[in-house]
Amino acid sequence: MLAVSVQGYTNEDPNFRAGMKEQLQVLETWWCDPDLGERSFTREEVPDLQQRRHVEAFLDSSGLRDAPADDAILFFVSGHGEASPAGSHFLMLPETDPQRLLATAYRTSDLIAAALDSKAKHVLVIVNTCYSRGVNIGLAQLVHDLNQNRSGSPTLAVLAATDIGTTVGVRELSALLAQVHKQLITSAELTSEYLTFVEFLEQLHDASEATGYRSPHPLLGMNGSRTPHFCLPNPGYRPTTQLVAPQRSQVAATEEDLRYWVSRASGRPNRADPGWYFSGRQPLTRVLASFLDVGPPSGFAPSLIVTGTAGSGKSAVIARAVTLSDAGFRADPAYVGAVRDSPPDTVPPVGSIDVAILARQRTAEHVIAAFLDGLGQEAPELEPSADPLTGMRGHLLKALRELASSGRTTTFVVDGLDEADDPHLLVSQVVAPLAQAGQAALRLVIGVRSHLTSAAPDAPNTGESVQDIALLDHVRQALTLATDTSRTQLPPMELRTDGPETASDVQEYLQSLLDDIPDAADVARRIAARIPGVSFLDARIAGGQLREHETPADLLADPLWWDSLGLGLIGMLRRDLRELSTPQLTSETALALLRAAAFAQGAGIPWGPIWPTLAEAVLDHPLPDSESAIVALRASRLVGYLAQDTEDGRIVHRLAHERLAEVLRTDPHLLNTSSREPQW
Repeated sequence: MLAVSVQGYTNEDPNFRAGMKEQLQVLETWWCDPDLGERSFTREEVPDLQQRRHVEAFLDSSGLRDAPADDAILFFVSGHGEASPAGSHFLMLPETDPQRLLATAYRTSDLIAAALDSKAKHVLVIVNTCYSRGVNIGLAQLVHDLNQNRSGSPTLAVLAATDIGTTVGVRELSALLAQVHKQLITSAELTSEYLTFVEFLEQLHDASEATGYRSPHPLLGMNGSRTPHFCLPNPGYRPTTQLVAPQRSQVAATEEDLRYWVSRASGRPNRADPGWYFSGRQPLTRVLASFLDVGPPSGFAPSLIVTGTAGSGKSAVIARAVTLSDAGFRADPAYVGAVRDSPPDTVPPVGSIDVAILARQRTAEHVIAAFLDGLGQEAPELEPSADPLTGMRGHLLKALRELASSGRTTTFVVDGLDEADDPHLLVSQVVAPLAQAGQAALRLVIGVRSHLTSAAPDAPNTGESVQDIALLDHVRQALTLATDTSRTQLPPMELRTDGPETASDVQEYLQSLLDDIPDAADVARRIAARIPGVSFLDARIAGGQLREHETPADLLADPLWWDSLGLGLIGMLRRDLRELSTPQLTSETALALLRAAAFAQGAGIPWGPIWPTLAEAVLDHPLPDSESAIVALRASRLVGYLAQDTEDGRIVHRLAHERLAEVLRTDPHLLNTSSREPQW
């Protein structure tokens, strides 16, 4: 990092010198932060520049013009600026004669040229002087003088702090950069190690909205490229462990969940017990593992539907199989013991799942694109008049035929089918054609909730009203295969997660959660009996409330808590809202933030500035300190109602279960915390 900070002008304002010092501190806080590790910049010393010859000497001694290709150069130029009669921008020096700019000042574009015409592939120049946008006059010619590879590079960027005819506020850019830094470590939640120049400009725009200062002007690098810029390290980046290969990561278990169960298992008297996650629900996990190993029994199509009511653990059963089938996960030292000690007939073979996707909010085209990507296939180039869905599906079927010709069986997993953008279209236009064309060479595992939905537009005529056909029935029909015998059909296998044994599964799950609580078995039995229906989601929340309470015995003696369990998810969420005790987060604000997340499309809602804006729309009034409210929400028990995902390079937030999102969208009045009595 080179920071040219010209000072020592005649009649220099003390505030100017203080502002220049503040600029350097902001730059060092971001770019020279040791926590950036190898991405951290080293600030090179810049001598006192009083005369033009001092600038020339600095450029020669710094080696800026000869910087190698693997250098990343942040070149910050600040001081007084002036425009010549022709409009050219000059950096004024303490001994500059205003009447002789060519001889005694320094043309700013020539200063910039030293960095841009080096061999460094990543250069960011920031000019913070009066009239700095005037640099563009000389810069336009300079860019044409660069060799062709550099003139079009997306990682050569120039930013001007002020417009033509506008003087500089020496502290304005410092405030903007400090605000961007704050956003990046809090609300931006960008997942990449480096920002693109476009992302940097977007963050500057948000900072401008927050501070009221004008955003700088990009002069070079605005080609819309999403190439990471090595001069823009993301201070909010946190490396994540990739438990499984990308083509299975959407459906696999999270690292947080797995480490939780492994850590709890490690404290058990019997060290060979891998914990509930790895050893629970064996009748279900055994069937799924067998299907992934040898396929279906005689008389069934090579498809398996995993279904059950909301909260019955469908996704957890599928996620376990997807995770355990991944070769990278199986080789991870952190989990190899748990896998080894799991019941062998519940562990699917390595590599038995090729692609696993979560259908939530996805269109049929998105699902096919994910399958193609998971198989290492590029999306086809289609004629403008071609139907995209038909063309992409044909390309996928061709790829599957090629795999089948080599004797290979391919396995696809689709979870959350009922949460797709158009579930029935996904079934009729993707699931059914794959099942019918793939025959024995393709195995499908479909996770779908068993409840009635809207009409199935392409459902076969069964004599019943189309309005009465359930999505689950539509899936069954799509996966049923005809045989050579015209009257014989092969139905898909079906695995229900809400069968008679589920109540004892929930109790066993609760006991595992509460094994630090005295009389855990009895407490688990009482809670399981109190929760309406059979819901692992309700059990997890109830167990979390008890485990995290300062005195669990007091909570167990509280009849109002038991009443809240009897109301299920609504009662428990209402209680958690009522228990909020922080001034930064009222129950009204917390409910608005949760409702905003419930209305989010796609993978979820990003934090800033979209989440606060949507919450304000829900509340119908502004949030005085939305950032503190979201920070408090994420530090509270309410974070257990949220799940995280990534979309378009950002962390996004959604409700942990669609049933919870449905309540927040349609029945928020049931969560009214003003009364301590059950409400319906």
